[in-house]
Amino acid sequence: MPTVDALLPLLPALEPLAVVAMLAVARTTGLMLALPHAAAPEVPRRVKALVILSLSLAMVGLGEPIGLASAHPLAIVVAMITELVLGLALGFVVQIVLACARIAGEIIGIEIGLSFSAIADPSSPGTSTATSAVLGHLTVQLLFALQLDRAFVVGLAHSVRRVPYGTASLRGATVAELSDAVGATFLAALQLAMPVLATVLAVKLALAVLARFVPRLQIFSLAFAITLVVGLNAFWAALGGLGTAIGGYLRDALVRMDRVLETFAPL
Repeated sequence: MPTVDALLPLLPALEPLAVVAMLAVARTTGLMLALPHAAAPEVPRRVKALVILSLSLAMVGLGEPIGLASAHPLAIVVAMITELVLGLALGFVVQIVLACARIAGEIIGIEIGLSFSAIADPSSPGTSTATSAVLGHLTVQLLFALQLDRAFVVGLAHSVRRVPYGTASLRGATVAELSDAVGATFLAALQLAMPVLATVLAVKLALAVLARFVPRLQIFSLAFAITLVVGLNAFWAALGGLGTAIGGYLRDALVRMDRVLETFAPL
């Protein structure tokens, strides 16, 4: 049995690997917690921690031992914070892409009247419309069907090669790129909702003209039902095209992640 004294000579060789492992855990945590199956509250915390730790140890082999092992502990802490921010930035890109469909669903639900209960009773327990829930579940199913969850893990491995552990730097370009990603998300959500919005707008214009020529018609009692029926039918008709468009936006997330990663690359 090896004694403690016999293992002491190995400590200088293991210390750089330990630093790389800590940095790998910090980077991996930010991205993995953004994935649906890792962020779901139904998944036990121990399982999440085990997955993050296992994946981080696998990423250690991709990184080379760095010179932070002999650095001041404060420098190691700063490097860990930087790696955590890098992982959170990559995870933020994943989250806003997944939120794109939910935002489109909220816009559609508000326009066709599915959020009327929340407007009439703000204390109602409902937090989202049915259309938002449908598009949100569709996005998650497409994420797994297209195997993009694995692609995000491959992207994490690519980030280690592109920005080795301990070399990432925080710059203002990261904030600018993330801001552009948020703006692109809202624009994409509006584009996804546009077919249904155009249909509902045409119906409302027709109802306005009808109310003009038939003043005695109880247009307010009819408008809600007509808008709801036409809007749901338009949503059902556009659902196939929405799935195709959402799949395209999910693939664009990999490109967006690479752009964000470039902002952390050493100069």
